Amino acid sequence: MEDREPGGAAPTVWPLYVVTFLATYTIAVAAISAPGIQRELAIGDSGISLVVGAYSATFAAGLIFFGRVGDRWGRRRMFRIGTLALAVMALLTAAAPTFGLLIVARLLQGVAAAVTTPQTLASIQAVLRGSARLRAVGLYSVFAGSGTVAGQVLGGLINSAFGPHWGWRAAFASVGIAALIAWWGASHLTESRSASPLGLDGRGSVLVATALLLLIAGLTSAASIDLSSIAGGQGASAGVVWGPWSPLMMTGVLLAASAVMFGLLAWHVRRRSVTGGASILPLEILREPSVRTGMALALLLFMMIGGYAYNFSIFSQQGHGLTPGQSGLVAAVLSFAFVGASWAAPRIVAAWGGTIVGGRRLLLTASLIQGVGMAGVAVLALADLEPFFAWYQIAGLLVGGGQGLMMGPLVSVVMAAVPDEAAGLTGGLVATAQQTGLGLGIAVLSTVFMGLTQFQPMHPAFGWTCAATIVLTALFAFFASRVGRTG
Repeated sequence: MEDREPGGAAPTVWPLYVVTFLATYTIAVAAISAPGIQRELAIGDSGISLVVGAYSATFAAGLIFFGRVGDRWGRRRMFRIGTLALAVMALLTAAAPTFGLLIVARLLQGVAAAVTTPQTLASIQAVLRGSARLRAVGLYSVFAGSGTVAGQVLGGLINSAFGPHWGWRAAFASVGIAALIAWWGASHLTESRSASPLGLDGRGSVLVATALLLLIAGLTSAASIDLSSIAGGQGASAGVVWGPWSPLMMTGVLLAASAVMFGLLAWHVRRRSVTGGASILPLEILREPSVRTGMALALLLFMMIGGYAYNFSIFSQQGHGLTPGQSGLVAAVLSFAFVGASWAAPRIVAAWGGTIVGGRRLLLTASLIQGVGMAGVAVLALADLEPFFAWYQIAGLLVGGGQGLMMGPLVSVVMAAVPDEAAGLTGGLVATAQQTGLGLGIAVLSTVFMGLTQFQPMHPAFGWTCAATIVLTALFAFFASRVGRTG
């Protein structure tokens, strides 16, 4: 297939980029809106982090399944269905009157995003060739990362423009409006299907979704545990801490249930590999070293991006009294650094030795840059240096630039390192790891942050949480060093 359609016009691809942007913009909007949602609906710390993270759980769980549905029924058809559903769910989220309905809307919003996202890379692979395809894959990475950071700036400005009551609702509604534009444009996409589509494995998809949702719910529940009472071991609050409906007990129950579901999933996957049935997680693909490396890199990077963005919105708004708009503007330097570094990454990769060698070198260099920036934020917070947000711009430049250089080459480097026959499934697995990372990053790092605030002021708590993030950066560097290795 050529890069141009029979009539001579280039294939329409811009709606794919819009939805790629929205997939991560949606979670960033939720993060920057979290304090306003928490006040409006009187939600606790664990509840609000679940509002943000629930979207990622269903998003991650449905990616591979709906990718296979698109292979069978047509990618344009599924993209249009998912984009319309994304618009409707965004508007329902904006209108949600209670915490329970908001959670349901966010879960369904994640499902809608899971319908659209796998069709993006598959469509690019199907309708483009040569340099056009490479350029499109690079743009996919840029738009996916840009949505995460742009959501802080744009979402914050929309929140402030519409006020404390309507602000977060307007921010979610902006997702719906953009999705409707993409839905209209998607009528011009080129339809494509797989010549030999894989089986769907609905049972495996349900197990993945349930296990991830229980895991994220359990981790977010931990944010409400009264650590000071546990440390004291006595007191009137002991019954609340250790009671059957306490956050501590609920966390244990949810995490235990998640472990059981992951165990059932592992049994299911192994059984399917023996019987030859369709599996949501094919073992023959997971045994590829480059696939495992790519999933680990995506998981760790998006844990850092999602967790940091969420904690920064809490820190800046509740700790410093900034409005969502001011919080977003303070993060603008980080956001622009991220976007600029993402755009520059492919050229750096080419200059440093090509996709595999240059990508590995850039990922390692980016890890160092982000690690130094994160250490700088930690020092500023721990030292309580004022004016904090003026000094923060230097460290934020390094954090954003480092994360952009990580994100820019990640997908193309991993895809180039796997066999051609594994490329489609690898893309789905890496995207699944990305969304799982966002959910886990918010759940884990917000729990660390909230737990530390029980023992010390918010400034040092934020500083120590950033210091903990450096451990994730080191792990990212370790896996980056293994890109392209066969062992």
